[in-house]
Amino acid sequence: MGNGKGKAKELSPQDAALLIQMNYRAHLAHRSQVLSCLRDLAVAKAKLKELRSLFYNLSYRRRLSHDHEERQRFSEKIIVLLLTVEALEVTKELLCTEDILPSI
Repeated sequence: MGNGKGKAKELSPQDAALLIQMNYRAHLAHRSQVLSCLRDLAVAKAKLKELRSLFYNLSYRRRLSHDHEERQRFSEKIIVLLLTVEALEVTKELLCTEDILPSI
């Protein structure tokens, strides 16, 4: 319990239990956010894999070059993927900030 600022404060068993419980709940909430972010990342990775396979498919590329509507749909899929990845980056930054803030 030493924090370098003199004598450590003794906590009552109830206060210690409450402190442990609060920290554990915060840990569970943070872990839940991280796992949710990882699930979203897995979905984005699968979408990227799908788009990549479509792009490397020569017959699909020919179709893209001639079919404006299909090219538009493909472009929209790419934009959605980019927005998803950007949202994941923002979430990652927020989660990292949460790790730093309690230590300040």
